[in-house]
Amino acid sequence: MAYDCVDKVISRGFAAYGGFLARHPIPFLVLPLLLAGGLGAGMYFMASDSSVEGLYTPDNGRGKTERAVVQQHFPLNDSDAFQTSRLVSFGRSASVIVTSKGNGDVLSTSVLQEVLSLYNNISALEAQVSETNYTFADLCAEWQSQCVVGGYHLLNFTLEKNENTTIGYPWTDLPVGTRLFSGAALGGITLKSGTEEVSTAAAFKLSFYLRSDNSEDDKLSEEWEKVFLSYMDNFESDIIEVSRTSSQSLEEELSALTARIIPRFSITFTVLITFSIFSCMMLDMVRTKPWLGMLGVLSAGMAVVSSMGLCLYCGVRFTSVVASMPFLIVGIGVDDMFIMLAAWRKTHPGGSVEERMRETYAEAAVSITITTITDGLAFGIGAITVFPAIRIFCIYTGVAVLFDYFFQITFFGACMVYVGRREKGNRHAATCMRAATPHEARDRSGCYRLFCTGNTMAGVNEKGEFSGSDHAIMTFFKDYFGPFITKTWVKVIVMVVFAGYLGCAMWGCLQLREGIRLSNLAADDSYVVSYNNKDDQYFTSYGAKISVSFTDELEYWNTTVQDQIENILIQFEETEFSSGKNESESWLRDYLDFVDQFSGVIPGLNASSKASFITNLRDHFLSNPIFKRYELDIEFNQNHTEILASRFLAQTKEITDSVREKEMVIKMRELADQSPFNTTVYHPSFIFYDQYIAILPNTLQNLGIATATMFVVALVLVPHPVCSIWVTLSIASICTGVVGYMTLWDVNLDAISMINIIMCIGFSVDFSAHITYAFVSCKEDSSNARAVFALYTLGMPILQGSLSTILGVAALSTAPSYIFRTFFKTMFLVILLGALHGLVVLPVLLTFLGPGVCREHQVIRESQSGQHSSPVGNDLIDDNMRAWLDSLNSPQKNIRKLEHPSSDRYMDNSELPSSSQQTYTNPSFQPDYK
Repeated sequence: MAYDCVDKVISRGFAAYGGFLARHPIPFLVLPLLLAGGLGAGMYFMASDSSVEGLYTPDNGRGKTERAVVQQHFPLNDSDAFQTSRLVSFGRSASVIVTSKGNGDVLSTSVLQEVLSLYNNISALEAQVSETNYTFADLCAEWQSQCVVGGYHLLNFTLEKNENTTIGYPWTDLPVGTRLFSGAALGGITLKSGTEEVSTAAAFKLSFYLRSDNSEDDKLSEEWEKVFLSYMDNFESDIIEVSRTSSQSLEEELSALTARIIPRFSITFTVLITFSIFSCMMLDMVRTKPWLGMLGVLSAGMAVVSSMGLCLYCGVRFTSVVASMPFLIVGIGVDDMFIMLAAWRKTHPGGSVEERMRETYAEAAVSITITTITDGLAFGIGAITVFPAIRIFCIYTGVAVLFDYFFQITFFGACMVYVGRREKGNRHAATCMRAATPHEARDRSGCYRLFCTGNTMAGVNEKGEFSGSDHAIMTFFKDYFGPFITKTWVKVIVMVVFAGYLGCAMWGCLQLREGIRLSNLAADDSYVVSYNNKDDQYFTSYGAKISVSFTDELEYWNTTVQDQIENILIQFEETEFSSGKNESESWLRDYLDFVDQFSGVIPGLNASSKASFITNLRDHFLSNPIFKRYELDIEFNQNHTEILASRFLAQTKEITDSVREKEMVIKMRELADQSPFNTTVYHPSFIFYDQYIAILPNTLQNLGIATATMFVVALVLVPHPVCSIWVTLSIASICTGVVGYMTLWDVNLDAISMINIIMCIGFSVDFSAHITYAFVSCKEDSSNARAVFALYTLGMPILQGSLSTILGVAALSTAPSYIFRTFFKTMFLVILLGALHGLVVLPVLLTFLGPGVCREHQVIRESQSGQHSSPVGNDLIDDNMRAWLDSLNSPQKNIRKLEHPSSDRYMDNSELPSSSQQTYTNPSFQPDYK
């Protein structure tokens, strides 16, 4: 049965195209340049989108639905009714965390005086907009006509307290009979033994809240934040050390990060050009192709420019993550270039440029097509993710992969035609003048023979037979690595190590951590990172206050309903993530206590009926200044006779890492779903915590779709069904390794690593498909011989492609950002594990299939009938190669090593040629044997 029908159709089509390109190279050279230039103009519209919520949170996150519910029932008015515990969104703010440079205690008088001075200076800052100056007092969010500054009241109380007053934690009792939550302002505290009285504190936090309800206020507040950050950049003190941030800091730092990374692309470009030039150079000055090395990198660069320009023309947002795309695409483009040049070198030098291009495209373009399809599909599948940052990256990169393919088979192919014509005329690579052959220059100086001679017909004997000389790396795989790795004891060691690899990878998968910490989006040396590190260090004892909203119209005056609500609140208060009843806020609980306490004082004060419940709630309880904040927790109808919805607040504690954040959100939502009422739990941070919940299912979904798709693609394009099975198994093994070892390398499963796991699918196919196909296509009875043959033919392209891709992303290894270091780490793992599977694991595993298991059915039948398989049916093997392969299984220890002819001498009939040996029958051929 023929499995290669699709392969042959593609090969014949590209052969015809290669011939046409050779006859008409100018359009294929000029038009791609014009196209790249025209599309590149789209980069004029580049504007970086650095919205953290818009890029790194899932589109369908439950938190966004919960926010809409809370916004509908409890809209925030930051002009006169602002409460930090009742935020619907984070809005505009600026914060500082103060630590002491002295004894470490921020509660000392000198430190507190310096903090008060800092507060006064910040409050006096002015932002000038349209020739009008705006201070903090002009723009601050207010509660009862007072600016809201988190920590300010505690600061004042601490400075004014006397010997009879103390600072408590987490609550501080004030002389007026109220209490102040100090858990949000003091961090790193130590308590006096056996009390809740604070002895020392390591950090003090001040938070300045600004108005942002309408667009005008939002714009003015944004300008004030800029003035604040500018002031803090230059702030100095001998007493305190201050870390700062603002609501726009993270996005600004994320945007600035792109500008710091792009210059590294010049390093990558230079390294890959150098690598490509040296890889394309030979000592033969005619057959050396350094210019093609540079043009191959240029072709990949054109793909990057075209992709970015087209996407920007189409309105696709540019993000900082996309800045890592050029590093990857240039590496892929160089890999494709090597495949094209390797195919060219296998063609007979005596043929016309058109014939050689036909043969080159018939072989190389098929391989490049398969690679492009698999990579393009991987990024296409990644583009359906719910994470915008991943989707945008996959769109840009997928389009760049397609452009790279287009420019490789057009622009780079046209360049090959002109270089081929130069080579056909035996012209020098640098001067384009006709070069003397080594035979003609035998009497010249050594320097002249080294730098000025070349022979396009090197490797062709008097009969016109061509034997392309093997590269040293190919010889290494054939004579040393292949025979070594197929030894029984080596295979046993490989399988034991492979089992250990899988075991460690699976253990790493079990330690997987989901999500990205927001501070990791900024550069390592960013002031945002410093602030967030101190916040995590000192202020995790008490976290966010979670709102628990009931959106049904409940009978709150009914004692049964009251008991149900109380039981629901107790469930929220008694989780391992909650601080308990004392830190909660319940208007119903306080209202019923108020009624019990003052029912004998205030005439008619009771809550036994609907009318009295609502009237007394409205006229007596909510009008009391102590309880006025509860007005924000109750939604009345227009005439205040019905309660449409209400909410309660539960304080969280010890939310120290992403695991606790994820588990807390899941638990709170679980309790809400179990409630007999329509219950919504919410905090603005839930929108960001949703990434922890969504990232793993989304990754598994994309992996499943991509693996199934690649199986089908391999089944269609790679001419043997066994290949598809091994390709799928390789994908599973490589992806398991990448996920497991990236976890052990301190990389979370987040939007950045998910991108590389998606890429892992495409690269896994590239590494495994060709090795497996070469193995099953070889008709030798010995599985060891087939494995060596697969390594001999494809070991060098895999090694070369892996090295070029790693070089492409190597500049990111020292990037000053978690995002780009993560990209390098996961990309490095993908390439390293993929190459090891292709060069070590797969060849060994395939040998255990036994003779004939993976062979085509016809070969099996011939073997069973005693016939020797004919080499005619296999283009990959000839009689001389068969003799070499037979020698691998010969029991004789002293079989002579086969030697390949040098590039400038004739092959003796006793020597065996490589698999590229051909007999050229063109009557116009005149071998050069002067």
